[in-house]
Amino acid sequence: MSRVRASGAGYGSSIGLTIIDKEADLDNAMRLAFSFDDHALIEEYLPGREMTVGILGDAALPVVEIIPKHKYFDYEAKYGAGLTDYVVPAKIDASLSRRIQDAGLSAHRLLGCWGCSRVDIILKDDTPFVLEVNTIPGFTSTSLLPKAASVAGLEFADLCLKLLKLANEKI
Repeated sequence: MSRVRASGAGYGSSIGLTIIDKEADLDNAMRLAFSFDDHALIEEYLPGREMTVGILGDAALPVVEIIPKHKYFDYEAKYGAGLTDYVVPAKIDASLSRRIQDAGLSAHRLLGCWGCSRVDIILKDDTPFVLEVNTIPGFTSTSLLPKAASVAGLEFADLCLKLLKLANEKI
């Protein structure tokens, strides 16, 4: 059996997520997932480097590489101090960065998103695979979208104003 991800479908932040290597562990993974939601998602695990790209307006922000110190980027790795390194911008060549940004922007547009989103991507053999689009990404001063915006020269207060402006244009 290849590795599988199982998670409660309605929760973010990897709550209820389990990555298993053998079929015998599937029942426990599903029990955990269903303890959080009436729906669960089972998908093939795709190994690779974890990247994310924020979208602001109609532009992609710098690519962020996520390097968890755990086996994978779970809830604890996301919110535990010092359990994950974030490299902004990701240490990849400009051509690959542009391909990741293009993939993120394409997913954002195809889903009809506007304002902002954050697109999570696995980079496997220099090929970006979109995992998910976060239409309401974390939005604290230490969240991933604001980190990328800061590297692009947009500090947190200015980012908030930009989002208000984008929302006002949509009305």
